[in-house]
Amino acid sequence: MSSRRRGTTAILLAVMLAVAFLSVASGGRSWSLTAEPRLQLRGDLRLPGEAGVGVARVRAGWIVAGADALVRLDDALTPVRTVAPAIPSEWRAEGYSRLGDLDVVGGIVYVPFARADSGEIDATGGRQAVARYDARTLRFLDAVEVAQPEIAFVAIEPRAQVAYSMARVDGSELLRYDIADGWRPLPPLGLGRTIEGVRGADFAGGAVWLSADDDRHGVYQVDSRSGVVRDLGSAGHFDGTIGGIDVTPVGRARVHVAVTDTAGAALTGFGVVGDEPEPAGEGQSGWPPVLVMGAVVLVVAAGGASAVLVYRAWIGLRPRPRRT
Repeated sequence: MSSRRRGTTAILLAVMLAVAFLSVASGGRSWSLTAEPRLQLRGDLRLPGEAGVGVARVRAGWIVAGADALVRLDDALTPVRTVAPAIPSEWRAEGYSRLGDLDVVGGIVYVPFARADSGEIDATGGRQAVARYDARTLRFLDAVEVAQPEIAFVAIEPRAQVAYSMARVDGSELLRYDIADGWRPLPPLGLGRTIEGVRGADFAGGAVWLSADDDRHGVYQVDSRSGVVRDLGSAGHFDGTIGGIDVTPVGRARVHVAVTDTAGAALTGFGVVGDEPEPAGEGQSGWPPVLVMGAVVLVVAAGGASAVLVYRAWIGLRPRPRRT
């Protein structure tokens, strides 16, 4: 092969190599946007009593809620601490009679108090409430009223200190509150669709995860910035009622849905197939950091190799003086 042909081949190889590695480095974004995560059943764990209303993971255990009871469990699901009734008498006197799906952040349990006479917001501007309990002792700390006609859950975004809820169990938007500013209402997050029978929520990986007691017992993932909803599948238990949800990796399960069926309360665990630890936003690749660094190293290496090949090709193509 002549030196000129070798030079041309080297240039083509260099260009193909650079394009290939750049495609790999940028391909993560398109994959993260087109991936369709699905639930994969891991198994059921029976809960004590009727504690299928709410659930939240804590260190070395769980906190679960019944209609008016809070129970702290260890990892073997053995009750460590029980408070029943959980609603203080002064709040019960105001019409609050049942709990909703809870959340735990920074050693504090956030628990919805729902009125028996749920309806339109009255002149006082407060029809439901969110209470705080100590996560270790389950001691009641305080509560604040929020202006919404129903409340089935509260989910906390820890870093932003934003609380999420819904005005009704059927809805097309998530209510948001600024916790640090006295539960000041924020603009709601539109979902672009109506989800029926929402009973629980948890915030994890940049998304709000919802469990619904609809006709298919669906589990949904809502991007906390765009409001885009992804249908993850069904939680099953069609002979029962869907309750709260927690999203924390425990063993082989990542999503945990509380249910109440004919056998009592249970915690059903699911893996999530095809989902990243954090939903990718605009301008993000959606890759884990290790893969991102690996892609960067490959691109740098490809760039260096391409430069060497181009230089050698240029040397091969450069006219040489004829020998006399």
